[in-house]
Amino acid sequence: MPITNPTYVLPVINKAPLIVGTTSTTVGLRWNARSEEDDIGDPPLVGYDVFVMKDGDWVVDQRVDQLTTSAFVINLTPDTEYMFRVAAVREGTGGTGPVSPSNNIITRCKKPSASPTGSQVSAINPKELEVTWEHLPSESAECRSGVTHYTIYYASTGSTSSNSFLVFRDTSSFTISELDTYLDYTIQLTASNKDAEGDRSSETMSKTLEEVAPAPINVAIPQSTTSSFTVSWSTPLPSNINGNIQKYIIRYQQTDPVVDSDYKSEEVLNGAFEGEHTVVDLTAKSNYSVQVQTVNGAGSSNWSEPVNAKTVQSGGPPSASIGPIVGGAMAALFIIILVIILVLVIFRRIKQRRLKAEPAASPPNNTRETSSKYENPVFDDSNQDPNTYEDLNADTHAYQDLNTDTPNYQNITDPHTYQDLKKPNTDVTYLEAITSDPGDTYEEI
Repeated sequence: MPITNPTYVLPVINKAPLIVGTTSTTVGLRWNARSEEDDIGDPPLVGYDVFVMKDGDWVVDQRVDQLTTSAFVINLTPDTEYMFRVAAVREGTGGTGPVSPSNNIITRCKKPSASPTGSQVSAINPKELEVTWEHLPSESAECRSGVTHYTIYYASTGSTSSNSFLVFRDTSSFTISELDTYLDYTIQLTASNKDAEGDRSSETMSKTLEEVAPAPINVAIPQSTTSSFTVSWSTPLPSNINGNIQKYIIRYQQTDPVVDSDYKSEEVLNGAFEGEHTVVDLTAKSNYSVQVQTVNGAGSSNWSEPVNAKTVQSGGPPSASIGPIVGGAMAALFIIILVIILVLVIFRRIKQRRLKAEPAASPPNNTRETSSKYENPVFDDSNQDPNTYEDLNADTHAYQDLNTDTPNYQNITDPHTYQDLKKPNTDVTYLEAITSDPGDTYEEI
């Protein structure tokens, strides 16, 4: 019986593959998975073939299994156009189906192989630098587009970040503006093609120009004598403002009494940002108007606001600025007042606590107490036990009660006899009783 070859339909892919990524040497592709229910062709499917157009011919670049629907085509030439197709493959000889529609793309350019050369930087003014360079040769651009633009990077010395400007490819100079005065800057350039930026050039250093310094501030006269005064000042921050300070000029003019109306000046060769100088050989007890000026490489600043200096009278002590003296006196006075208030508050609180601690006062007794009880410390109730007052046998004395009009005050057990005393008059004065001996007799004076 003759054997008949089976007949089957090859699988078909109807859509072109998608290009999902590209570099200068690779292209990424993706396509839809074939459906046995919806797509043309008989199963089983074993994989996909990826075709690439190279030198005018379609060649199979690679085969992937049936579960894979993407591929990367590598080892391509930069800045070159390529076309791509995909075909499904079933098992058996001649199982490759027809190729899909194609998709094409140009690979990216490599970065330029060189950096701009011949760069020069010059200061135009305190806020601007001009940068010039030579054009990059087209073959160094590594791209059919050539150089598309240049980038200028600049940063102040010591800075961890930089700023940049883009300039067109037909430009070979550029002015950087809005810089800080008298400051060092580092300049670098790059060239770019349509796809990539080249490496930075070597650094070029430059410094913006100096500018006339601002006038000194905080001008003061901390001390004066009969024939001199001392002037002090400072420079506005930041400390590098406008340039290197070369010197200061102090000018002064006598104002009272007016002897010489012309200004006299003295130079202080000091590059510091704070200064002090003493002007000597002056007239005693005279007023002077004093100003200070800063000088740097760009010229002289405006004069500071005038301050008044006064030499002291001959024979008097040197004078210091009254400001610290007045301030110290005011501070001392404030402390004294605060201490006084604090003492008064404490005293008042102590007094209130004592009043609260004392028992309520008894109503006044208009009856005159006996002098022996209230004038002799022996009878202080605070020192007596209230349970011992009735023990008559322990006491060898009898005491007269001045508040009682009873004529008999004799104690039978007492060997002593006390004179009958009349009730004292409220105007009678009593001497202070002094206890000296148990046998003493107390009499009304």
